[in-house]
Amino acid sequence: MMKSFILKSFFLLLFATSYLCSKAQNLEEDTVKRDSTSITGKKPRTVFLEIGGPGLAFTVNYDTRFGNTRNKWGYRIGMGYYNTGANSVFTIPFQINYLHGSGNNFLELGAGPTFINSKGSTKGVTYQFDDVTGFIGTATVGYRYQQDNGGINFRIAFVPIFYDEGVILGGGISFGYTF
Repeated sequence: MMKSFILKSFFLLLFATSYLCSKAQNLEEDTVKRDSTSITGKKPRTVFLEIGGPGLAFTVNYDTRFGNTRNKWGYRIGMGYYNTGANSVFTIPFQINYLHGSGNNFLELGAGPTFINSKGSTKGVTYQFDDVTGFIGTATVGYRYQQDNGGINFRIAFVPIFYDEGVILGGGISFGYTF
């Protein structure tokens, strides 16, 4: 009788141990930390035309995220040019940006340098630009509409511009396509 009790106890202990080990594996698998605030999927790439903004005038820009999410951290880079005859401005804006939101609507926050090369003359029709080559700082606080699976992209933003003589409060608006 004692032998039967020991044998039954051994099998019960073996069954209980294997059951708890399988539960522990499931619990361990379920406790993996996941970022529930990111919108996973295909990494969006956006091309857009902007008036104003970090490029100061008319710019063509490219924007993407660092990871495979529609929001979170990313960057934008562009090239801009404006000419009034005797005056011209060439810019290359670059910003690291962060998108916060879900669906199609995002708050965009960004900052970075813009390379500027402007040539001015008193013979200009409308404006007189300074002869400047160098970098200025820019920031962006704005709204971005970006469709889920590509398509139309719209942005509007407040853009302060930081340079050696102070701050210029500006803005920008853009339209583009996300693929």
